[in-house]
Amino acid sequence: MQTILFYIFIISLFFLFHTYLFYPVIVKLYSLVAAKKFVKDKSNLPKVSVLIAAYNEEKVIRETVETLLASEYPKDRFEVIVGSDNSKDKTHEIMQELAETDSRVKFYPFFERNGKPGVLNRIEEKAFGDVLVFCDSNILFDKNALMEMASLFADKRVGGVSGEIKLKKSKTGNQEGTYWRLESRIKDFEGKVGSLIGANGGMYAIRRELYWKYPVGETIQDDILMTLKVISAGFDFTYDTSAFSHEEPTATNEDEFKRKKRIQVSNLGTLRYVKEFLNPFAGFTAFALWSHKILRWFSPHLLLLVIFCNLFLLDYSSFFMLSIYSIAATINLAVLGYFFNAVGQRFLPFLLFYYFYGTLGALLAGSFKYYFRKTTATWEPTKRV
Repeated sequence: MQTILFYIFIISLFFLFHTYLFYPVIVKLYSLVAAKKFVKDKSNLPKVSVLIAAYNEEKVIRETVETLLASEYPKDRFEVIVGSDNSKDKTHEIMQELAETDSRVKFYPFFERNGKPGVLNRIEEKAFGDVLVFCDSNILFDKNALMEMASLFADKRVGGVSGEIKLKKSKTGNQEGTYWRLESRIKDFEGKVGSLIGANGGMYAIRRELYWKYPVGETIQDDILMTLKVISAGFDFTYDTSAFSHEEPTATNEDEFKRKKRIQVSNLGTLRYVKEFLNPFAGFTAFALWSHKILRWFSPHLLLLVIFCNLFLLDYSSFFMLSIYSIAATINLAVLGYFFNAVGQRFLPFLLFYYFYGTLGALLAGSFKYYFRKTTATWEPTKRV
């Protein structure tokens, strides 16, 4: 029995190290030898439709749309289309005003809730663009972002482009910014070889003909699903750091927990629609999906397996005593991070462990919600500072 537990321990621990440590190194090295030279052409820009699905976004929607309208892009070659998922605040009034002020703004209020995928399906049909750009309601595009992303579609290999979202510094001790900077570098490496695993959902573009109709009413992660469907169609999906935007971080670690829990439900719901990539040996994209996403989504399960096996292997070797003490020490640091942050004392090592275990807790909670409860495709806007 101990031998079986030993192998489960080793395999689970290896997968944890692989998704958080080994894979970032592997993809960086791979990008150095397999990077593709994608060509930009800013002299013959395509028509662009920016699509925004909104629900109760009165605090941010005006600034987002006005920032897009100020883009350095030919005014007659882009439009902004906003669909409201039966918003109950002043989103409708704000958008009606903007649509009446600028002919590039199109607003479609829907009076039943269909969730973000359902709204995107409906407003995509109204678009005139050859390129579709997806934008979240609280994302502020740099003035050159549309130009940089759209110009990459001159390269016939490119089916999709993700821009880079830069999180503003948190005032509450939320370490999402630290994680996001590391995550962005991994995305950049994947994008260099055309196999980005999950565009930044608030800022990416695809060829119009590659739009994949979302299953309405299903709980899915639309950005990951669309990215993989573009790659499945035989096109590259790249990442452009020169196309960037800004976003406020979530207000608190507790709000970040709720956001990650909700996203985990969508992540797991997405897997049924990407069966072509579920064999981890079916090319680099499948390997990257498992390494970058799936193993990370199941990392709390893996950690629980490690701890469970470790407890039954304490007399197997002194290594396992050291191992369990090390895990306990990091958990204690996370607890200290929680209490220190609660009283306004923020020490980075403590905060990082607090954020890490908080993330694992959110993933686990989201997993159980997906496994045992009825989920919904509708959403609530995330609280921002």
